[in-house]
Amino acid sequence: MPRLKISYGSHDQQFGHLYVPDSADGPVPVVMAIHGGFWSGQYSLSLGTAFAVELARSGVAVWNIEYRRLGAGGGWPEMSADVKAAYEAIPGIVAEASAVDFDLAQVRLVGHSAGGHLAVWLAGEKDVFARPERVVAQAAALDLASAAERGRRISYIEDLFGIPFESDPDLYRSASPQHRLPIGVPVLCVTGADDLQVPAKVSARYVKAAEAVGDPVSLHVIEGEGHDAFLSPTTQSWRVSRDAVLARSEDSAAVTS
Repeated sequence: MPRLKISYGSHDQQFGHLYVPDSADGPVPVVMAIHGGFWSGQYSLSLGTAFAVELARSGVAVWNIEYRRLGAGGGWPEMSADVKAAYEAIPGIVAEASAVDFDLAQVRLVGHSAGGHLAVWLAGEKDVFARPERVVAQAAALDLASAAERGRRISYIEDLFGIPFESDPDLYRSASPQHRLPIGVPVLCVTGADDLQVPAKVSARYVKAAEAVGDPVSLHVIEGEGHDAFLSPTTQSWRVSRDAVLARSEDSAAVTS
């Protein structure tokens, strides 16, 4: 499937790949995909290419973004600014470059692992052109502060912020989706029961906390699959995620029920 590279900033990591359906009868939903990889520059948007292509072949436009990462342009200030800038580019330069029209009332987010963290964090931002219709959070790192509050140090989270928790607890909490509830956007957490990198209990705790404050949220635990299952089209994790992203707006309530 053809892809179009679009830069949304001047840094060489501020770009995305746009995939659109071959044809459309009218405006199509838009999905912004955010890849994972421990927020590290060792990983790139190519992790999300296959999923983006399948979604576009199924009738939605997909904006698969790159962003500045650890070792590739910056830490938390840069990457949070980038995912927001990439989102804000959708009704502007991305829509203008698209061969099909966008339905900006149907903008959805999907992210895996660290990308799932960024997707749910972004959904909590209020000063954007439109709130996303829903988020599909795949094996997402949804709590960046609770372990530190208990005195546990996690090196890759400290790398993200560049300082330990005790130096700026509010920074950690402001970036932690579980500490930003409620957000008022439907979130489907999909996770593997055998995930060793981001255990299913992380998503379960987020869902419990979100339900407690009235947010629309649901949890789907896939038995027998782990963290990387979301990257393979042969898995249940892939299929559940795909169906949730593609669900029609009138059926979206079922995504979080």
